[in-house]
Amino acid sequence: MLKAEAVEAFKIQLHDRKMIVESPAKAGSMYAVEIQNLSMNDVIGKFHAAGNDLKFVSVKSSETKSVEFKTNGKNVVHFQPLAPAFQEVELIAGKKTYEIPPQP
Repeated sequence: MLKAEAVEAFKIQLHDRKMIVESPAKAGSMYAVEIQNLSMNDVIGKFHAAGNDLKFVSVKSSETKSVEFKTNGKNVVHFQPLAPAFQEVELIAGKKTYEIPPQP
């Protein structure tokens, strides 16, 4: 359950060969992220900013997990899948949807 102060959340869909991110209009120092694992593998990943690990997460195949963490609000936050390893994604606020790797 997401706390009231983190009203808008990032949504990350993990697929076997791509990630789709839906971002909120704005992000502050409190991040809420919903991770939906649509791949065939369990995924272990971490959120990090400016060289600091913020939160580790494990999401089983076909499950969804919500996480919250605080940042100093100044650094860019990334989600990095560790196992299986995959390209990391930058969490960019602005109420848009983007895909990693980008589709032509």
